Amino acid sequence: MTENAATFASQNEKAKSEIASQIAKIVRRSGLDYEGWRYVAKQVRKECDLRPAKKGRRLPRTLTTDHFRRFYKVVDQADDVQHSLMLRLLFYTGVRVSELCAIQIADIDLEACKIRINRGKGDKDRVVLFGKTFATALRTHIAAHPNNRWLFQTRRNTRYTTRRVQQIVKHYAEQAGVKATPHTFRHQAITWLTRHSGLADAELQLITGHARRETLAIYQHVALDGDLEQKYQEAMKKVDL
Repeated sequence: MTENAATFASQNEKAKSEIASQIAKIVRRSGLDYEGWRYVAKQVRKECDLRPAKKGRRLPRTLTTDHFRRFYKVVDQADDVQHSLMLRLLFYTGVRVSELCAIQIADIDLEACKIRINRGKGDKDRVVLFGKTFATALRTHIAAHPNNRWLFQTRRNTRYTTRRVQQIVKHYAEQAGVKATPHTFRHQAITWLTRHSGLADAELQLITGHARRETLAIYQHVALDGDLEQKYQEAMKKVDL
């Protein structure tokens, strides 16, 4: 950033701070509550024709099939049962890392293969699913730790932090020679379900915890259907260039 640009940015921030201070005084004098302020702000945006800048759409990054399997192969070679379960559950459920860390034993229904996610993103509760074949491994893990409160618990009997899970994923990803974060496996799960499950967008929205159904549209681009790809390749064969 040039000196002139830095000066302009500083002046711009100062001007906005002064405007915010003036508005705060008006709000306090008027005795507006939160809902009253929301109404006023909405009307001001309308009067001034203020609209948010349109954000570009970025496709989520997922692992190739080879990299995906290589990652879990490295995890299994480490022979850490808790890490293996934790990192597989990230994919099977598509939960966010903060939601994973907050899962308690009491939240798990092994018979129905369901996990209750309490106060997920947006302070919303929901239920996620996991495969029946995975239930046996979870049942064994829970039985081996009968006094645990959290599904994944440290040696100090505290739950894992999101930072620690991020470090664990980074460690195995580096060992496997791939790039991945905990959120990669959420993208991986939703992409897989979009391609293979036949679930409607509304159903995917329920179990993945997306606030808007439109958000799921980006996964349709990542999970191009195999039939679509085949039709494309066959069509291109007919082009005589």
